[in-house]
Amino acid sequence: MTDDGDRRKLLLIDDSEIVLAYEAALLSAAGFDVRAVSSLRSFQHTLSTWKPHLIVTDLYMPEMTGAELCQWLRQQVSTARIPIVLCSSAPEHELEEVARAVGADAYLSKQEGLEQLPERLTALCDEILW
Repeated sequence: MTDDGDRRKLLLIDDSEIVLAYEAALLSAAGFDVRAVSSLRSFQHTLSTWKPHLIVTDLYMPEMTGAELCQWLRQQVSTARIPIVLCSSAPEHELEEVARAVGADAYLSKQEGLEQLPERLTALCDEILW
């Protein structure tokens, strides 16, 4: 929870509908206010109407990679300061390297399992947001 009692708002983007639904369910059950989208168009529409505290993006997507999305978000005035987390099944060393290169605030490996995602994002929020 934030200081004002609002739930932490997360915007998830992943091209896998199954993974996206599972992540959204886990995070919603943990108390996050989650918006989950599977396309760049939906992502942009959601950003135009709702401001998340944190953006979590998959690394490998067909329309735009998570790395490209991160770079684009950093160039936009309205999103430049929103923390971005790359979340992928890519090898951790690759994920770390990409995150550092594109200015992501953090990275999380799906290889460790998604069950720990709420706990890891809560800790991350505590560290970089509040």
